[in-house]
Amino acid sequence: MINSQKRFVGLDVHKHYVMVGAVNAYQEMVLPPRKVSLAEFEGWARKHLRPTDEVVLEATTNAWYLHDLLEPLVARVVVCHPRRSS
Repeated sequence: MINSQKRFVGLDVHKHYVMVGAVNAYQEMVLPPRKVSLAEFEGWARKHLRPTDEVVLEATTNAWYLHDLLEPLVARVVVCHPRRSS
């Protein structure tokens, strides 16, 4: 079942847009990197994300807004501070 396969989605959040991309468990690209405006992001997320996806995004000013938007759509949302990850 390809639609139930877990995907790992990374979000690079900017002031006016989000860069999105995803790989599967074999580290194969399943969502090529794409720039999505913040105004269009909710619609994009509802259309392209799956309930089995795991999403990580960086801790930024609007990180918790995006977290709350994504949480009901995916299996897991992690907010990560890039300098505190190692």
